[in-house]
Amino acid sequence: MQEVKDNTTTKLADVIVLTDNLITINKTQYRIVENHDNGFSEERIEERYNTILDKYDYIVGDWGYDQLRFKGFYEDERKESTLDSRISHLEDYLIEYCNFGCAYFVLEKVKKAPLKTHRHVSHKFHTRNTHTKHGNKTNANNDGNKKNTNNHRKKKKVIKRHVKKTTAKKTFKIRKIGEKNK
Repeated sequence: MQEVKDNTTTKLADVIVLTDNLITINKTQYRIVENHDNGFSEERIEERYNTILDKYDYIVGDWGYDQLRFKGFYEDERKESTLDSRISHLEDYLIEYCNFGCAYFVLEKVKKAPLKTHRHVSHKFHTRNTHTKHGNKTNANNDGNKKNTNNHRKKKKVIKRHVKKTTAKKTFKIRKIGEKNK
C-alpha cells in the first residue's frame, strides 16, 4: 500500500489584500512600505506568520534558500526597543543577516500602539545648592530628612578619615646628561 501525501499546508494567519499597498494579517492592517524584487507573497505569509510578530510596528520578511523569514522592528522612539530592534537598524539588518540581493518586503502597522510617555520623576538630591542660605528651612516635612542626611554625611566623613593613606614624599634631582649619581 502506498500512502497518499497531503500537500495542503496549514494556515497560521489570515492574509487579505485590500489594495496594492494595504493588507490585513489576522485583522490587523499593514501598509506595504517596500516590496523589493516582489518578495511579498500572500500564501507564504499565511504559512509562516507567527502571532509574536503582532507586537512590532514593522515586520520585515526576507527570502533565503526558498524560505521566508520574519523579523520585527519597533519605532525608534519606543522605550521597549533595543538598538537592533529599531527600524533605523533595518539597513544594517539587511546587510548583515540577509542573503546578498535577496527579495524582501517591509510591512508597517497602520494602527500602532501608543508610545509610552516617560514620566518625569523628580528626585531630591542633597547638595550644597539645595539648601537655603542662613539655615532657613523651606518645608517642615524635610526637617527630619535633613537631620538624617547630616548624620549620614558625618558618617561618610568619619569613614573617609580612616581610609586616607599617607604617602611619603619623594624628591627628585634633575641631572645633566653624562652626570653620575652622587
